[in-house]
Amino acid sequence: MQSSSQIKIPDYFYGKTIAILGFSSEGQEYARLLREKEIPVVIGLRPVDDQWADAERDGFDVKTLWAAVESANIIQVW
Repeated sequence: MQSSSQIKIPDYFYGKTIAILGFSSEGQEYARLLREKEIPVVIGLRPVDDQWADAERDGFDVKTLWAAVESANIIQVW
């Protein structure tokens, strides 16, 4: 993956909250990139998912899947 400073985020994303459903390695990388670009991110997981604690430890707002969907303007599934 390119460095975050080289990646262009579409202007449409700014001012929107993005829900990332899943916190696999790809989802983590994408969530961090968006956060670096100051785009609000919420992580959607099932309460039983092992990644819940990882996402919280990384400083993300973590919600259940449906709560994340309801709080977002854009939904990304990983």
